[in-house]
Formats: sequence, C-alpha cells, structure tokens
Amino acid sequence: FEVKIIEFATVGDSHQRNAHQHVLKVGFATEGSSLFLGATDESVCFESNGDYVHNKTRSKACFPFGNSQGTVIGVVLNLDPSSPNSNTISLFKDGVRLSQPQALPESLRGKALFPAITYKNVTTHVNFGTDILSPLPFKCRMLQDAAASDVVVTKPADGKCEVVFPVGLPDEGTFDRLDQFLEKNPKFTEISDRMILDWAEKSGVARQRGYGPNSRSSFDKPEKGFGIKEMDDDSVRRAILTIAPMQARSYVVMEVKGNLMEDERKALLSRWKDPMFKKIADVVVGEPTAEYKRRVQDMVLRDKQAKAEKAWEARKVEKARQKQIAQKKKEAEKARQKMLKLAKKKAEEAKKKAEEAAKKKAEDAKKKAEGENEGEAAEKKDEEMKEEGAKEEGAAKEEEKEEDEEEDEAQEEPEEPEEPMPKETLTPEEKKLCFRPSLVKDLAAVVLSTNFTKFTLPKKEEGFDEIRYEWAAGPKAEQYLKQWILDKKVNSRVEELKPSNWSREKLQSWQKVVAIWQKKQQDYKAASSKKMAERASRKAMREREAVKAAAVAAAKAKLEEKKEQDGQPDEKQAEAAAKQAEAAAKQAEAAEAARKKAEEEVEKENAEIEAEEEAEASFKTLDIFGAEDVLDVGGGLPLCKEFQPEDWTLMGLLFELNLLIHAFVHDVNDPERPGIHLNHLAFYYKKYFSKELRPKDFGVESLQQVVELVGDKILYLDEKEVLGTQLDGEFESYNVFPKLIELARRDRRLRADLGEESAILKLSAKTGKGGSYGPVRDGRGDSGKGAGRFVSQGLVQTGAKGGAKGAGFPGLAPRFRPYGGSGKGGGKFPRW
Repeated sequence: FEVKIIEFATVGDSHQRNAHQHVLKVGFATEGSSLFLGATDESVCFESNGDYVHNKTRSKACFPFGNSQGTVIGVVLNLDPSSPNSNTISLFKDGVRLSQPQALPESLRGKALFPAITYKNVTTHVNFGTDILSPLPFKCRMLQDAAASDVVVTKPADGKCEVVFPVGLPDEGTFDRLDQFLEKNPKFTEISDRMILDWAEKSGVARQRGYGPNSRSSFDKPEKGFGIKEMDDDSVRRAILTIAPMQARSYVVMEVKGNLMEDERKALLSRWKDPMFKKIADVVVGEPTAEYKRRVQDMVLRDKQAKAEKAWEARKVEKARQKQIAQKKKEAEKARQKMLKLAKKKAEEAKKKAEEAAKKKAEDAKKKAEGENEGEAAEKKDEEMKEEGAKEEGAAKEEEKEEDEEEDEAQEEPEEPEEPMPKETLTPEEKKLCFRPSLVKDLAAVVLSTNFTKFTLPKKEEGFDEIRYEWAAGPKAEQYLKQWILDKKVNSRVEELKPSNWSREKLQSWQKVVAIWQKKQQDYKAASSKKMAERASRKAMREREAVKAAAVAAAKAKLEEKKEQDGQPDEKQAEAAAKQAEAAAKQAEAAEAARKKAEEEVEKENAEIEAEEEAEASFKTLDIFGAEDVLDVGGGLPLCKEFQPEDWTLMGLLFELNLLIHAFVHDVNDPERPGIHLNHLAFYYKKYFSKELRPKDFGVESLQQVVELVGDKILYLDEKEVLGTQLDGEFESYNVFPKLIELARRDRRLRADLGEESAILKLSAKTGKGGSYGPVRDGRGDSGKGAGRFVSQGLVQTGAKGGAKGAGFPGLAPRFRPYGGSGKGGGKFPRW
C-alpha cells in the first residue's frame, strides 16, 4: 500500500514542546493492536526518522523520509514462500528503494496483518487501490488487488458492533474492571478522558503536570493543561464522539459520573442511533467476583513488590556509594601512612649515612696515619660498599614484603553479605480488599458530593438493547446502590448548603444573652473592686483617727504633768490651763466618738465580710444545676463570676457546635443525613460562622480532641464519627451553657491542683499588631516588652514574646475584646 503526504500542519502555540514536529509511521499490525505502531509486539513500522520499530525496539533502516509534500511512500510486505525475501518488509520513496528488506518479527508471522499508519501534524492520503501512484522497479500487487486466498476479511460475529457503557460506583474498581474487560475483549476501542490523555502522552504532547501516576486530580475527568485550545476545551473529545458512531467498530464508552446519571446516559446513547450498534449497559455494582478479587490482590501485591524493590535498589546503591567512600578514605589514609613511613625511613637512612660517612672518614684518617697500604684500603672499601648494597637490597625486599602483606590483609577483609531482594506478601487486611486503593480518586470531591444523590442504575427504557449485571443481579445491585448512597450521605459534605435565617436568629439571640452575662460579671467585679477600695479607705481613716486620738491623750497627759510640776498657778495661768483643759476634753470627746464610730464600721464590715465569705463558701459548694438564676446564685454572685477568657471561649464554641448540629439537620432537610461527619466539621463551621475552626487554637491536635475538650459527653461522636449532641436546638433559656462551663472549670481546677498536666488549657490568643501571644493575667496585661502569660484560676500557660494589643480569643462573643495598655505589649482590663 502507499501513503502520499499532502501537507504538514502545525498544532499548538509555537512555545509548545514538539509543536512543529512531524511524525509519520507506516507498517503493519494485527487486529486489535495499539494504534501507535511499534509500541507493542503486535505491530511493526518504518518511522519517518529512518528507524525500523517493533515492540519499542529501534534499529536504523534507512535515511529519514517524509519531509516534503507530494512524497509517495510505498510499503511492501513479502509473504511469498518461494521468494528469497520471504517474510520481509521493504520501504520505497517515489518508487525508489529506501531500505533493504527487513525481517518480519516472529510474533507477527502467520497472522493476519493490517496496513496501518500513525501520524502527527501530517495530512496523508492512503492508497489501497489497484492503481499504483509511484511504480516500483518490480511487479507487485496492491492490497485491493490481492488474491482472496491472501487476505482475511473481519466482520462482527452477528453483523453488529457493540457499544458498552460500564456503570460502576466511584472508587469501586471502575477502571481496573475496564482494563480487565479490554484484556478479554481487545477488539473494543476505549473512549474516555483517560484514553485521550494516553493518546496525548504517546503522541509526545506536552502537559503542564506531566503524565505521572499522581499527575491528575481524578481519573474520570482529569484536568487537561496542554496549553492547546482544542485539547483543553474538550473539542477533541467532542470530535471523537461525533466521528466514532460513523465507524463500524465496537466501543466502550467510559464515563464514571455520566454513566451513573440518567440524563447524561440518554445524551450519550443518542449519539449511537445507527442500528448497526448494539448498546449495552455493563453494570459492575455490588460484591466483586472471586476472579476480580484475585486480580485486585495480584495488583496490590505487584505494586507493593515494585515499591519494595525500588527501595531495595536505592538501599543497594547507597550501600555501594558508602562502601566506595569508605574505600577511598581507607586508601587515602594508607597512602598518607606510607608517605609518612617513607619520609621517616629516608630521614633515618640519611642520618645513618651521615654517621657512617663521618665514621668512615675518621677510620680512613686513622689508617692513613698508621700508614696502611692504599690497595688494602681500596679493597676494603669495595667490600664495605658491597655489604651496604646488600643491606639496601634486603631492606627493599622487606618493604615489598610488608606492602604485599598489607594488600593481602585488605583483600582478606570479609565482604558484608548482600541484602537479598525482598519478597513481599499481603497482610490480612490487604487480603480482604475488594478494590485497589489509590491516591487519585475516580471523581473530584466536589463533583462526587454534588452529584452522588442523583446516581441511578440504567434501565432498558432509556434506550439500551441489553443490560448486563456482572457482580450483583438487578434488585441486589439496586439495594447496594441505595445503601452506598446512604453511607455516602453520612461522610460526604453538602457543598451547596446555605445557612438559613433560623440559625442566624439563634446566633443573634445567643449573643445578646452572652452580652448580659458579661455585663453582669463586669458589674460584679467593678462593685467588688469599689467595695474593697472603700474598705481600704475607711481602714486608713480609722488608722489616722487612732493616731490622732493617741496624740490628744498624750498631750492631755503632758498637760497634767506640767500642772503638777508648776504648783499653784496665778489667775492668768489658771485661765489658760482651763482653756487647754476644755480643748483637750473636746478633743477626747471627739476621739471617743470617732472610736465608737470606727468600732461600729468595723463591726458592720465584719458582718459584710462574714456574709461575703458565707456567700463564697456557698458558691464553692453550689449545686450548679439547681441554681435557678445564673445572674444571682446567692448573695448577688453571678455564676460566671470566675469565668476567664478561655471559659467564655469554650462556652461560645459549645453553643456554636450545638447550634451547628441542629442547623445542619434543619437546613439540609434530609432524614437520610443524620448529622455532620467529623471530617467535615471545619467546613460547615466556616460556612455557618464565617471563621476557621483550628485545633491548634485550642492546644490540641485534632477536631476530635476539640469536641472532647468542649463537649464533655454533651457532644459526642457515634460509631460512624457523626457529631451528635444531648442538648436541644430550641431553648427557653440558655442557662445550661454557663452551668456546663462552670462545672468543667471547677473540674479542671481540681485536676490541676492534683498535678494533672492535661487539665491546663492551652488556648491561643491571636494578637493584633504584635503578631504573638499577648500577656493576659486575670484580664490585666503586663506593661513592657516581656513574655506574656495566660493565667487562669492559678493555671499558668506561658505565652510567646510580644504584646497583647488587640488580643482576641476564638469563640468569644463579639463584645469581648481584651486590648493593650501602656508600654509595648501592655494590657489593660478587658472590656465586656
């Protein structure tokens, strides 16, 4: 057959990788093989770069071709057993041979081979007809002119093509089941977004997030991100769905969400109106078959083994690297020691030679002096030189021997045994798996939560010719889907939920009541402070009066003493003394009156103090839930008199969570949604109260711990982790909330006094300008820059360095706002 190049096209922007690359592959493939020639062992081809490709293995066969318009490429398949080039493929360009005959791979011999081309950015015309476009240097039949005995015509068994619509629940084996189906039915062509991505990857189209296993947000509708308009706006997908019904092929149309929704199923079915297509709904819902479970376990084990082998290879490489580093260090140390030894030896030899030379010189001088014969001296000198040479030779041999011994020692070092390749097995939990777990889900969370309540199973009335149930039969599959939706309602959030006026009115009513309680606490503290100040003032006045009375008495006594000493006074002296006595009497009378008044005040104050102490004692032993009025539980004491910022925080959060539970049930208006799942508590909290719910703000790690911290069995989680409450949503009075918080405060105080560390609250207070935890002590802030402390009823939690200006506490009613005072980071009394 022939392929004529009509034109070259450029798809995509110029900045796109491979945007201008033109690819043409011509060859043969078996029925049902991949459309990408040379990618598997079921096809073989010549590529325009001159490669001969089979099963991803390349070999150079000719010069590049297909780089000019109007070129005619001819492909010749020789299956003539009498020909010397039997079972070969040859390539021609404009009738001229480009390659020598290439051997047909063994995997393709004896099979029906279909002419095939794969192309990119090229427009081609394929000629199977009887008339050849570029005559060859020998006679050869075109495909359409082939003898009937040399060709095979394939047709559907019943004369119809099948279009299969898999229907399965998200994350319950949908795509794994599809792969199993395609393995058993290779004649089917998959139409899905997943396959479009696969085609793009094999075509070399760049994608922003790549094509790795975790490069997509969902399997059903992964984001495109090609930077090519026709790819990103689903034009390619729409074109495929338009063209596919014109081709007499069997298809499997994979849409996880679409195939579960009646309207979308009908829209897809409307594209396959031609009678040649048999439309089949393949329902894969329920308990999987034993065969599928084995397949899942095999895939899980294979993935687990691959992961273990990868880690093993990494450890092996790291071990070799560390060994190489250690060996280099050892060799460097050995070389250093050798150099030191050699230097030392040379120094010793030099010293020895110097000593010997000096000794010899002395001996020669002595012998000369003694008149020794010169011939005998020369002969003796030669003998000495021989002896010295023999010594040096012996030393060299000894050194070589030592080096050999060191090398032998290095070679004799035992090698560490190599870690064997791990052999993974399935855990008991993995053996119970029905579906393969995956980090990437079939549907995006938002898509699933907004559509799952509309999922239905297909019916023949929708236009299907046949409905197959692979796992559970019709009624069982329906029941399985119903239970699945019920379970999903429990653990899926309602994205489109909007808070009603009912919840807003309840919140506003609560805020007004809290404002009254806080005002009462403020008045009580102000009155207590005023009373203490007045008592202190009166005490100081009494002390001054006592001092004054003592001074008057002393003056009177001094006057009497002087009178006795002076004797009989004259008339003037007597008159002056009388006046002094009269003044002293008046002063004494006034002092006595002041003393009596002070005694009365002290008696009255003692009575007041005694009454206050009795009231305090009664408060400490108060039956909290027996109190009728939380603003006055006895002696004018409000129940919240000892509330600290963290107590108001916890009470606010307790009310909000209780309101949230009832508001959700009220607003969602669905009896099949019993409440809020713990995983979505923060989502709904923000939706209803427009603020974040962060565990770290409460000194804990999880939302479950927040519930336990606030609720104390009033709020609870059921076996499905759905948040529940023992309080009503409608209240005649909100008094139960301060009662619960006061009870919890006393319990924390008692446990803290017993040394229980967990009783200390660690609520954070976010500052305004300072950006750190501010100093707060019983509502008062320290002045200056020092580290802040959060003190509550004697429970101290050190804060961060910085000021308290603008500090606020999570969950407090809007009117509470402690604020900073003098100095950097100082804090005044909180305003209520």
